[in-house]
Amino acid sequence: MCNGLYELVLCGYGVNMKIIVNADDAGIHPAVNRAVELLAEAGIVTSTSIVATGEHVEEAAKLHGVSIGVHLDILRGRPISHWQHIASVVDENGSFLCEPVKLFERYAAGKIDHMHVEQEWAAQIERVLDLGIKPTHLSSHKHVHAWPSLTRMAGMLAERYDIPWLRKPEECAEISRLHVQGLKNKFSNICSMFDREATPVQIPDYFWQPELEEKLGPDMFMEALQKADLVADSVLELCCTPGLIIAGDPIIPQYCNPLEISANWRTDYDSLSNDDWRSAFTKASLEQIAYDGK
Repeated sequence: MCNGLYELVLCGYGVNMKIIVNADDAGIHPAVNRAVELLAEAGIVTSTSIVATGEHVEEAAKLHGVSIGVHLDILRGRPISHWQHIASVVDENGSFLCEPVKLFERYAAGKIDHMHVEQEWAAQIERVLDLGIKPTHLSSHKHVHAWPSLTRMAGMLAERYDIPWLRKPEECAEISRLHVQGLKNKFSNICSMFDREATPVQIPDYFWQPELEEKLGPDMFMEALQKADLVADSVLELCCTPGLIIAGDPIIPQYCNPLEISANWRTDYDSLSNDDWRSAFTKASLEQIAYDGK
C-alpha cells in the first residue's frame, strides 16, 4: 500500500520532481572552484553560488556547466562598499564580524541599519554582473537572508536585478540552531511573529542540507525526503560546500575557519563523487536541473 507522494514515487508511479544541486562558496578559494568544476563535469553539481568578496571570484566567474548565482555575504572578510558607509555590519577595522551570533546580537538589538545591508548586497550583485555573469539566483552565507525583514529585502534585490530565483530555507537556519542560552528561543519567537512576505521571484519548494553535526550523504537525503511535504513538479535544492585542495594552493583565509572548512570541503567532495547520489535521484524520480532550468 502506497500513501503520500514520496511513497507513490517509490512504488513506481512516476511522480516527477526536479532537483538543483547547488555548491556554495565559489570564489572563496581555488579548492572550491576546482571542486565545482569537477563535480559539474561529473554531472552531479548543477549550480553554484559565488561570493563576490572572495579573492578568487574572477576564476569562479569562468565556471561552465552550472548556473551561477550570488552568495550574499555580510559575515566573512571585507565588504565591497567602503566600510564607513556600512558601519553597522562591520567591526572597528572595517571587516565583517565573522560570527553569526555577533551579527545576530546587533540585529536583535535593532543596531543593524537595513540600508547598510541593502547597499552591500547590491554592491555584491553588481560586482558579479560586472564580471559578465547574469545571476540565476540569490542565496546567503549562513542563510542571513532568511532572517525576518531581510527575506523581503533579498526578494526586492532579486527583482531589481532581474534575478529569477531566491533561496528560502524552511526555517531560520543557523541562528535557530545555536546552543547559546536564550538566543535560540528568542530568535525562534521572533521568526514566528513574521509572515514571510511574498516576493515576485521564484523560490524552491524544498531546501535541504545536513545539520551542522551531520555529514552529507544520499541516505540522509533520502530519509529527509520521506518526511518532506512535496507535491508533483516540486523543485528541490540540495545545498553543499565541496572543495578539493591540491599542492600549491594558497592558504585558506583565517576568517573562513581553515581547519573546519577544509574538512567540510573534503567530506562534501568525497560524498558527491559517490555514484550513490545518482541512484538516489533516480529512485526518488528526481530530474537534475540548474537554476536556469537546463
